[in-house]
Amino acid sequence: ASSTISRLSTGSTPSKPHRLISTSQILPHGHLDYVHDISFDYYGRRFATASGDRTVRVWDLNSDGMWMSGELGSGNGNATKPNEWVAARGAVRRVCWSHPEFGQLLATAGADHSVVIWEEREGNFKSLATPDDNINNNAAMAGGNTNNTSSSGDTTSSRWVQKATLSDARRAVTTVEFAPRHLGLRLASGSADGVVRIYEALDTMNLNHWKLDGVIEAEVEDTADNTEAGQQMNIGDNLSNENMGVSSLSWCTGRFEPATLCVGFSSGRVSLYRYDDGARSWLEAIRLPNHATANGVPRGVLDVAWAPNVGRSYHLIATCGKDNRLRVHRVKRGRGGKGEEGASQTAASSSLVHEGTEDLDRSEVWRCQWNLTGTVLASSGDCGVVKLWKSDFQGKFKCISEIVGDTTGMGAASAVRNQ
Repeated sequence: ASSTISRLSTGSTPSKPHRLISTSQILPHGHLDYVHDISFDYYGRRFATASGDRTVRVWDLNSDGMWMSGELGSGNGNATKPNEWVAARGAVRRVCWSHPEFGQLLATAGADHSVVIWEEREGNFKSLATPDDNINNNAAMAGGNTNNTSSSGDTTSSRWVQKATLSDARRAVTTVEFAPRHLGLRLASGSADGVVRIYEALDTMNLNHWKLDGVIEAEVEDTADNTEAGQQMNIGDNLSNENMGVSSLSWCTGRFEPATLCVGFSSGRVSLYRYDDGARSWLEAIRLPNHATANGVPRGVLDVAWAPNVGRSYHLIATCGKDNRLRVHRVKRGRGGKGEEGASQTAASSSLVHEGTEDLDRSEVWRCQWNLTGTVLASSGDCGVVKLWKSDFQGKFKCISEIVGDTTGMGAASAVRNQ
């Protein structure tokens, strides 16, 4: 199996002044199971992959513009000592990077009910990317023990040290994301038990200790089995997959906003939560339109993405769900007392007001993400196509480009169809 990494740059011709040029590299990712998540760091020169085989692998962009994993890599992305390690006792669902001000930190969300914090350290450590026996030696490896040179692993290029394990979740952790830099070293995790947990490092110089700083509890509809809905779907869905509690979350990056989270649930609900200093808790500030079928049957939210706010007087939030809809919601700051129905009046007085929702795509979309300026939205699904969306002068989003991955494993890595 392999992954295709594309880099886009702008070119110009008389007929197409903003043509996109794609240069791609096919990477043999080396995982033994599905790759569940890919996350780029702050500068876009490193990315991490998380897989169902319990491992995480980190890739770096070298001086030749090629991606490789490990210190002794060749130009085709292979490495004799891959920068890979076992990160959980089950599948690794999500991986994310912190802001570089706090160092090279990764957080992983696992099916083993835990979030693990990893820090990159220079020097030789015992490789964590070894089979079964090595998973039981994580405590020794977290301390950088280089004396153990048993046959289960070599002292190789694994420079990632386990700093803390956050295991408050009662079911699998489905999503995790570090907070923006101005909020300090915090992270939010969502799990299948329907709870969002916010953690904060007690000391940024000692990452072994994190405190549970806040909890957002799901409503009954987000965790209860909906048998009637499952019968109406009649498309072979597994109710256990529908009943996943929190499916995705995203932080508001605005520096002049209180700490705010967008949370998507498997019930189809999308809510914005804001920390209230008076109540010292997280309260629901506004509820966005649910993801549901035309008949009103709830469908799960697959991903949410809060656009970085660069000079706008309003916020843009993208969501996609199992109802085969990609949406962009427009939310602005209000003067209080205008919260949506079902939102807490205390949090609504903050205040956020839902202005409107635009449906962009009616095909199957699994993930969505904004660029650094919040002007271009990327979406991807099972069709092997990444679509790029941008608003026109009227504020309506249009698909400006499609990046088509090589699904045959032969020929060119990808092609870009410009609209």
